[in-house]
Amino acid sequence: MILNALGKKNISDEKLLQLIEQANHLTQGGYNDWDNNAETLTPVLQKILLRSREVQDWQAYFYTMSRLQWYVLRSGVNQPSIAFQIAELFHQDYQQHIGENISRFAGEFRVNIAAEILDFYACYPQIDDAKLTQMLEIYRDCAARFGSNWNNGDYTALMTLALLHKDQAMAEEAAERLQHVPYQNWCYICTYVWPMLGYYVLEDDFESAKTLALQAAKRQIPVKYQWCYQKCQQADEKSLLGRILQCCMKLGNAEQFHQFFQEWKWIYQDPQEREIDETYDELFHALAGEWSHLEKQLALAQQDDRKRRDQRDTPLDSLYWSLCWFCFFQLLERNGVEHVHLELDEAREWSCKEAAAYFERQADEIGAQMDRARARFGYADRKNGYIACILEGATE
Repeated sequence: MILNALGKKNISDEKLLQLIEQANHLTQGGYNDWDNNAETLTPVLQKILLRSREVQDWQAYFYTMSRLQWYVLRSGVNQPSIAFQIAELFHQDYQQHIGENISRFAGEFRVNIAAEILDFYACYPQIDDAKLTQMLEIYRDCAARFGSNWNNGDYTALMTLALLHKDQAMAEEAAERLQHVPYQNWCYICTYVWPMLGYYVLEDDFESAKTLALQAAKRQIPVKYQWCYQKCQQADEKSLLGRILQCCMKLGNAEQFHQFFQEWKWIYQDPQEREIDETYDELFHALAGEWSHLEKQLALAQQDDRKRRDQRDTPLDSLYWSLCWFCFFQLLERNGVEHVHLELDEAREWSCKEAAAYFERQADEIGAQMDRARARFGYADRKNGYIACILEGATE
């Protein structure tokens, strides 16, 4: 249930309790049910937010705010306009000093929502440097005043921003926290291993990155965190090593990408049946010369493009996917395929050159927007990193 921490034991306002029970009733099933109930559930959560603010129940307020922000950004719900509204409301709360004297529980979720907004803001060119910096300061202030071991995983937002802007000082700040805290309440793979792999690539410490990835893949992590393997979908060797390759591309480290790809190329040469739903994964299979699922790969390219046009992915994700397909179709042409049937802005036969140029235009447009908003984004270097990793020498 989406608000499982709230109920009769800690909610005194009857109207608020009724709304909470309604939200929990709508989310008794699996996540597919949650997404299917979005049309009803989102307004209920918004009402809970307003009512808890009216009655000054800050525990219910910040908890619901965090859960609502997370919920509307689920891929099956995709309501970023509401996420922006929540972010503005949180800014307003901060300026009005709402939630200064609150319980530990409410304080922890105040930190959590600040981290969620920071992570969300990083992906949108509508958010310029000034706005992002302001949110970063708010997050740091909240973490310093209200943070606890429960908030350990929230530092992944800081690491994500550091990697996006290649900010080594910020990355070291996040790494220092991530390396010296317990993870009883967080997935160790997602909130420690995953961000630390990016950190090691940023620091050019590839031996540490490789060691950490292989240890996690072999389940050589503390016994108390072994439960993560029952739920985490990012804990297998292919996903963890793929994370390092992705970070090399995003950070423009082509030399290490080529070295690592040659070492792990065998993983992507296996033509066995697999889920065709990870764009980077399919790009690496193409780079390894494994084309047995071409029709499904083309379907994924079309799906990524539809998501971009329908704004069902963040602009930053759409930029990355577009760069991947820009490279993919050039590899496909090198493989001897001249034309494919695609439904992009129109359904027709496209030459691979045309398809590559189409995705390049989409990436360039978003990249220009990000550059205008962020002085440190550096789209040209980012694009050149993809080209150097995928199209220049990686398969030699």
